[in-house]
Amino acid sequence: MSEWHQRDHGPITEEKLVRAVHILADLVEDHGPTFRPLYQDLRQQLAEHRLREQAAAAAEARAAQAGSKVA
Repeated sequence: MSEWHQRDHGPITEEKLVRAVHILADLVEDHGPTFRPLYQDLRQQLAEHRLREQAAAAAEARAAQAGSKVA
């Protein structure tokens, strides 16, 4: 557990969320429904993160397209 406190707590990325979902899925399989609410919450956070990332990319693409029309 001491190794966990030594880790870099940088920004949350999709990769980190996916890794956490897989770890929790294994825990749910091994220990039953105890970890299921946490697993479902984390899957929801991953879905929301992906939606935010897609919205940001779409906004960036629109801005780039609008910028090219002005020039």
